[in-house]
Amino acid sequence: MRGRTSNEQFRIQLENMVQTLRSEITGGHYQVGDFLPSEKMLASRFQFGNISVRKGLELLVEEGLIEKIPKVGNRVKSVHSRRVTLRLACIHVTWRNCDLQRLLDMFQQKYPWITVEVTEYPAGNALPKTDIFVIGELHFRQIVEKELLRYFKPLTPNEDVHPLLTKQFVHDGQLFFKPVVYSPIVLMYNKAHFRESGLAEPDGSWTWDDLIRAGEKLSEVEGRYGFCFHVPDINRWPMFLLQSGERFEWEGTRLKSIKGTGLLESIKLMKQLMQNKKLFPSFLSESNQDFVKPFLEGRLSMTLVSYMGLNLFVQSDVDLDIAPVPYIHEPCSLIISSAVGINAASPHMEEAGLFVDFLTGELGQKTIQQHTTSIPGLRSLSPTDAGSAVRRPARYGLYREMMFSLRTHMDLNLNSRELALVFRQLKQYFANMINEDELCEEIARVLSRE
Repeated sequence: MRGRTSNEQFRIQLENMVQTLRSEITGGHYQVGDFLPSEKMLASRFQFGNISVRKGLELLVEEGLIEKIPKVGNRVKSVHSRRVTLRLACIHVTWRNCDLQRLLDMFQQKYPWITVEVTEYPAGNALPKTDIFVIGELHFRQIVEKELLRYFKPLTPNEDVHPLLTKQFVHDGQLFFKPVVYSPIVLMYNKAHFRESGLAEPDGSWTWDDLIRAGEKLSEVEGRYGFCFHVPDINRWPMFLLQSGERFEWEGTRLKSIKGTGLLESIKLMKQLMQNKKLFPSFLSESNQDFVKPFLEGRLSMTLVSYMGLNLFVQSDVDLDIAPVPYIHEPCSLIISSAVGINAASPHMEEAGLFVDFLTGELGQKTIQQHTTSIPGLRSLSPTDAGSAVRRPARYGLYREMMFSLRTHMDLNLNSRELALVFRQLKQYFANMINEDELCEEIARVLSRE
């Protein structure tokens, strides 16, 4: 028994071998993708048997530093000795809008010691447990209004991102979320329907009167409607008010009446569209996706979409294209966007920063551009570089010519709660439960800040 190594000695020798290899990996002696010496060579170096060497290597596998390739050897997987789990909360459409699973796989490959777990935003009281957030511009306004910005880390703006995008996530001169994707609201239409009806396709000169005339003509085909959209969507109806060129005005804490304003004329236009039975179906939609099936089946000729929404049509063989939305007085549309931010109390600040940099950097942005119809935040990525992995409308690059005409929800001079209150009154007006005068009175009454 004298020559036999005791259990304690064995444990110390094993720890020494594992620590030595760990230090060589994390210290740069081996790079990711390199193979360690063979088990036979390691056994000779550390004066161990092959079985003991294998046991030590298994510990490094568990730590995520190496991976065992059957019949080949042990390959360095990571040069970081600790594993980190990041918790990401995002709006559910991020999976589709950004091809999130592809991005997560790429990030894991680039940083194999970091795992990203995803939950849906908002996640109740999960803020303390969440490291990263992907949200929309209206979610950011709600965070500001609820005075929750102290929970988010200020970030450095990227000069390659359009100022209009960056502005949506800035408060008191500080950026809190970095834009990832964005889109104007555009008009999507079925090109075949226009050809069949002998109509010219929509272009940037179209007013809503042009749409009504064309839509009524397109609706002459039995079982088809010329135009429809999901009116209650917070990213649809405010666009009409923005097209008035006006905003809600205040006298102290009281809202001025919109009677006699362009805002009221825009609201009347919406009602005119909705009540035109030669154009717009009597359809109680629950979401924008309710119009995907009718459009794909040829029962709808025109609708309003975002570039993110175009992802729903990439598998379709419908001959579709897009145009700027029709206007009232001058070209104008609504811009929407998603951005990524970091919990200021995250215990994994460095790793969270790596994820934000990946998502908003050239590799992540190019991946979004090539595999979705969403528009990446980086201006330097031209639509001509998008590639052919995804089917896109012929006029996909239209957004670059629309930037001058884009407006945000904030341009209406209302907060997110007030926007919801306005639409509550609009629903009554659209249903003929109140008239124009009553609408103006009710909006002024419910919005006055007393």
